[in-house]
Amino acid sequence: MDKLRTTGRCLIILTFLLVGACASTKPPTQELAKTEAALNQAEQVGAKEYAPLEIREARKKLQRAKELSEEKKYEKARRLAERAEVDAELAEAKALSEKAQNAVQQLRESIKMLKQEIQRKQQNQ
Repeated sequence: MDKLRTTGRCLIILTFLLVGACASTKPPTQELAKTEAALNQAEQVGAKEYAPLEIREARKKLQRAKELSEEKKYEKARRLAERAEVDAELAEAKALSEKAQNAVQQLRESIKMLKQEIQRKQQNQ
């Protein structure tokens, strides 16, 4: 009988702890806002053009995170928002990298043209 009471008390305490843990979870408003900012930043540097898959995935994950938050599935929403933020950061990095590579290529072309011009002038002298 004592064993049954102890087990019952443990179950009641465990139930209260679980309910308390769920109730104390806050909506991930900061994470969602941070992810939205990361997405906007990535789009401003050209992610739609240079990293379309990554930016699209980030947008999908953010939208799903917002839905989960509305369903009060805060922990899942928080994790998904964090993953969306990483995707947005990757998209931004890819866009910046691609732009830098394009700039380097243009500089190389300019240098090549200048060298040719110099050689031509030297031959004409």
